[in-house]
Amino acid sequence: MIALFWKLKSILAVTCVFVAATGMAAGQSARLDPLFERLKSVDAVDAPALEAKIRQEWSKSGSPAADLLLSRAKIAIDAGDQKTAMGHLTALTDHAPEFAEGWSLTAMTLFHMGKIGPAMDALERTLALEPRHFLALEGLVLIFDDAGLYQEAFEILRRIEAIHPHAEILSRVRTRLEAKTLGQAL
Repeated sequence: MIALFWKLKSILAVTCVFVAATGMAAGQSARLDPLFERLKSVDAVDAPALEAKIRQEWSKSGSPAADLLLSRAKIAIDAGDQKTAMGHLTALTDHAPEFAEGWSLTAMTLFHMGKIGPAMDALERTLALEPRHFLALEGLVLIFDDAGLYQEAFEILRRIEAIHPHAEILSRVRTRLEAKTLGQAL
């Protein structure tokens, strides 16, 4: 448990550095930069469509083989077949280690398999490649919350808000995390 705590703390520190970086962060692209800029100021009603465009861009690997592996992994995930999904995702991350979405889906699948340490490693890789990956940051919020690291989870929630002010997780967990954070402080 202590090793998990330190792993979580180190990923939090790395995440804060990456997310706070401006302009020079790894994984930025000419296609994504304008979408993320618009996401910061768009009305709540328009945010889901813009989020969908960002997610669509994240899914573009630039490699037909990687795109096929990603597609097969998503089909397996939707079918609840995590073992098959992990087979495709392992091949994907081996074939395209610089493709953040492969790592993000790997993290999500590992989390659902109860493999928190490996999920954290995959989240770290995702955020190193795309520090604005708000879904990976949401994964960190859930892991930190489950580990009882409420202050750290709340800090990541603030990072998400800076990137995506209308993210669904903000309305879903903010009040609960605020209460837990206050409870820790007392």
